[in-house]
Amino acid sequence: MKKYLTVLLIISLIIPTFTLLAQTKSNRPNLQGYKILFEENFKKQGKPEAKDWLFRNNKKMGGVSFPANVIQGKGSDGENHLLIKFTYDATRRAEEQFLGGGLVSTHNFGYGYYETCVKLYGGKKELSGLHQSFWSMGLTGTNEAEGANVRDSLVNADIIPAENRVLEIDGFELDSKHNTLGQNYHIYSPTHKSMSPKPNKIDKDLSRWITIGYEWLPDRINYYCDGEYLSTKMLDGIWNVYAPQNFWLTALPVNLASWGGLSTPLPDVAMQIKYFKYYAKKLPRINRIGNSDFEYGVKGNLYPIAWIVARTNGNDKSAARVVTDSTAAFNGKRFLLVQNDKAYKTTVKQILEYIPNGNYTFSAYIKSSGGQKRSAFVIKTSGKEYTTFINQSEKWEKISIEKVKVKNNHAVIEIQSEAIPNQWLKVDKVEFSEMK
Repeated sequence: MKKYLTVLLIISLIIPTFTLLAQTKSNRPNLQGYKILFEENFKKQGKPEAKDWLFRNNKKMGGVSFPANVIQGKGSDGENHLLIKFTYDATRRAEEQFLGGGLVSTHNFGYGYYETCVKLYGGKKELSGLHQSFWSMGLTGTNEAEGANVRDSLVNADIIPAENRVLEIDGFELDSKHNTLGQNYHIYSPTHKSMSPKPNKIDKDLSRWITIGYEWLPDRINYYCDGEYLSTKMLDGIWNVYAPQNFWLTALPVNLASWGGLSTPLPDVAMQIKYFKYYAKKLPRINRIGNSDFEYGVKGNLYPIAWIVARTNGNDKSAARVVTDSTAAFNGKRFLLVQNDKAYKTTVKQILEYIPNGNYTFSAYIKSSGGQKRSAFVIKTSGKEYTTFINQSEKWEKISIEKVKVKNNHAVIEIQSEAIPNQWLKVDKVEFSEMK
């Protein structure tokens, strides 16, 4: 009997332990099916790679993002990391004395899991004034948040859209007066609105390295910290918008009383980042095209947000614009119109980076005057081009390309038109999705 009771006691102690382990494991991000498609470890001393990163360069909220403050070098643990320094320079103008910095990716990333490991500055009132963050948001020409001229060379080279601000996912935001990490979500079309997940804050020991992640899925965003699930923001109703966006790591001095105001930083302090990793997985039948219906934008905007209207190789960017007319659109209120009152050559395209390999299907709805010298959809991927030509159509007609084989995690979707004056093409509901 005594042996039996002893066994029961051991079992009673083990079962709660297994239950706790199971609960802990179930709260971790489930990366089954995911693959790392982009990884930056910041190991080399010097500046991050220009092909992958832009330096934030602007004045905002009482502080300056200063490119010279962003380097790769020795962190507090003696290893090389990305360091975004927080400094004070009394020789500068009063409104430019507090200096931080930031990186913005030259690449756009869509659905997937984003993760970084950071050591943050702050947690005490006397260390206040630095806003540190890990987030996604598209660059745009209508807002100076990223600084004038930061992205212009990429826009002029047809590498990123001239306007691409659709949403913002804040994996964490921290004002350095507190220990509290906050999560948030914003949309920018048709107006700027924000809504946090609940709960959206967590207290952490800022003397430690912290691992932060968020999983962006078609219907939700899941937030994680140190491997533990925090919360979910459901992407329903007005919150359900999509376009691949740039990724940001920033430390901005902010002069807000509620955050403690700006205090002179300690010597040699910085927001420290070990790595950034982006994972993606197959999502059958989910559209990878951003702003696929050309619906995003504010009143009066004619630019197809998230799309590149080509400026190189003789293309005329003035021949492509968004038209708002719910009676004429195939879907929603807007569509893309390619037309000019002079002879023109135009390419409107979207570059899809870091997408899972596999078989994809392309489709779009068109109307066309016909008669163009060239009018076509072209998909470029893995060293191959898939082309379908567009003929005259007075009614909305579906155009498709089946079994597009992506083998290099990259595809370019192009709408091409070369025509004489007033020949036109209308495009709506563009889709590029993985086959089941």
